Amino acid sequence: MKQFYESYKDSPKLSTLLREISWSHNLSIFSRCKTTEEREFYLRIAKNENYSFRELERQITSGIFERTMIGNSKVSTALTYPFSKLTIL
Repeated sequence: MKQFYESYKDSPKLSTLLREISWSHNLSIFSRCKTTEEREFYLRIAKNENYSFRELERQITSGIFERTMIGNSKVSTALTYPFSKLTIL
């Protein structure tokens, strides 16, 4: 719980998304995502696409975040908009 709080305390925009999905979704995203951008991506996609826990797990395992950042996957613009300004090294 402390790690969860410390990870999201400086991100007010993420804290609102956290309240809109289930605790199991939050734990899955928290435990498997390394960066804030990746967490935000999966929080948004879980909420907007209304993913079940299994579907969210499948998407994280398949690496949809990385594929979207590379540009191989077509995801709705509502999900990719905050990430369209990121540069990939």
